[in-house]
Amino acid sequence: MSDRDHVHVDGDVHAHDRAHDEGGAHVHAHGQPVGRAEEAWACRMPEQPAPRRLRERRRLRWALAITAATMAGEAVGGWLVGSLALLSDAGHMLTHAFALGVSLAAVVLAGRATTAERTFGLQRVEILAALLNGVTLLAATVWIAWEAVKRLLHPEPILVGPMLGVAAVGLVVNLLTAWLLHDVGRRDLNVRSAFLHLLGDTVSSVAVVGGALVIARTGWLWVDPALSLGIAALILVWSAALVRDAVRVLLEAAPYGISIENLRRSVRECFPAVEGLEDIHVWTVTSGMVAMTARVRTRLESLDECCRLAERLEEHLRVEFGIGHATLQFVRAPPPAGEGAGGEFAAPRAG
Repeated sequence: MSDRDHVHVDGDVHAHDRAHDEGGAHVHAHGQPVGRAEEAWACRMPEQPAPRRLRERRRLRWALAITAATMAGEAVGGWLVGSLALLSDAGHMLTHAFALGVSLAAVVLAGRATTAERTFGLQRVEILAALLNGVTLLAATVWIAWEAVKRLLHPEPILVGPMLGVAAVGLVVNLLTAWLLHDVGRRDLNVRSAFLHLLGDTVSSVAVVGGALVIARTGWLWVDPALSLGIAALILVWSAALVRDAVRVLLEAAPYGISIENLRRSVRECFPAVEGLEDIHVWTVTSGMVAMTARVRTRLESLDECCRLAERLEEHLRVEFGIGHATLQFVRAPPPAGEGAGGEFAAPRAG
């Protein structure tokens, strides 16, 4: 059998354009009859668990509702009493509402079913939302640092009473909304981006409350901009990590914690029938969904043997490396010196 002749085993309905373009002789094993390909699109990719997706939507909706209600209340109250502090904080709340709205919209879009044209659905929208929220956090960090430096160079009088009141209201709201998202934002990059917006403002509110009390007792006006610079540095670290992770997914780099060399070694050690693992590609589709393609060299003789090996390989990759969708192309390994190539999938000899 020539290197161009191979067995392609995949349990899902899958487009094999790349393999066919190579001109090799294919034997495909699919979990669905060819005539039912359209019915199988729902199983095209392993969807994230429905309870998790629904929990994310519910928590984001509650956080958005609380933030929007507080923002509206502060805006109306600030306008009625003429408080610039309340109006400013209402504008600040608007940025959080925007971040929460972006994350919620991304979760809703990502939950749509896959189609023949969008084989991965709209899962990547979540990564784009995380990137957008990360960039807005970086922009906010630059603005905070700029204002803090101006205040350090040119101190301005501070109304400690309104400052303390607004910070206290913001602290309560931010603590509540951050608590709503803290557990669902651990593994999902999109929800984590909204959570970091709220966490950053929670830390800011705590610092402002403490700073207001210090200024009230000592009159040290530099405390406020100094705390602002510290908060900006903290948010900068969080937002930079968020943007880095989002860009890593968009560039389809191997996920953190997965070493291609370790993966290859693990497969060779656990599966003697595998002669080699080549052309390996591992990437993250979206948070919690890792995919892989690879070419497997083996001396197995039949399609049934390859199918059984593929099932065991997929289970190994899922358990050991968290790869939920593996597409494996089986290629006959070169025979030992002095042996001819024969078997069920051998290439026809010339003449």
